[in-house]
Amino acid sequence: MRKITLLTSVLLTAPFAAGNVSAQCVATQDCASLGYSETSCQNGGIKCPFGNYWVCPNKNINNPDCTYGSYYYSDGTCSKSYTTAKKVIGVVVYDENNEKWIMALENARVAVKWSEEYVDIPEITNYTIERTAVSDLKSCENTEAMLALGETKYPAAAEAKNYVPTGAENTKGKWCLPSAGIWNMVDIHFTEINAAISQANGTDLTASAYYWSSSEYTSNHAWCWLSSGGFYWYVKTYPYTTDKNVRPVMKIE
Repeated sequence: MRKITLLTSVLLTAPFAAGNVSAQCVATQDCASLGYSETSCQNGGIKCPFGNYWVCPNKNINNPDCTYGSYYYSDGTCSKSYTTAKKVIGVVVYDENNEKWIMALENARVAVKWSEEYVDIPEITNYTIERTAVSDLKSCENTEAMLALGETKYPAAAEAKNYVPTGAENTKGKWCLPSAGIWNMVDIHFTEINAAISQANGTDLTASAYYWSSSEYTSNHAWCWLSSGGFYWYVKTYPYTTDKNVRPVMKIE
């Protein structure tokens, strides 16, 4: 009984979820494989017992250098000023209610359909008024609801989900098609966001380009955003689909 109790207490101190434990346990002293990936924690964290690596919980939540127009790097840090010393993979476009989201520096795809079938997805709320549409912050929930019906049927969502920036392959599967609420904050903070994207040698959010959101207008339409004009709704369902751009977003901590 003593051995079982000791093993349980040791396991509870390790920073991994139970779902990641396989049926066959293999002993390791590699910090990275145990989830300790940071070299330091500014506000404290959990240190790896086998080396000088840490787990830093919610390191960007209260970080003043991680807000609208800030640069987000592949090492999980933010800064307000641009540096070439690290790899920028996105720009912060949402910083509200203890949530932060970044937008990719490039389009996942230019001119792609929202849907290939006529379906009103029940898990996605229909918003027929702009002021209510911009309350939708369920970027990833909407994206997953579409993909549950098939990637080939929802090309825009699939392009966003499968996006992987160079140098940040560990983010694969974490990107989503932005909701109207995320695009609304891009619209409000457009100047600093687009300037940061340009500074990082990304693809500007151009005035003449429309970008899909993951928010529905009706069973046959979805919301789009245009930097020079705000929000519009367009036909999304087959066979009258309209091709628009896909610019992925990802939630960070």
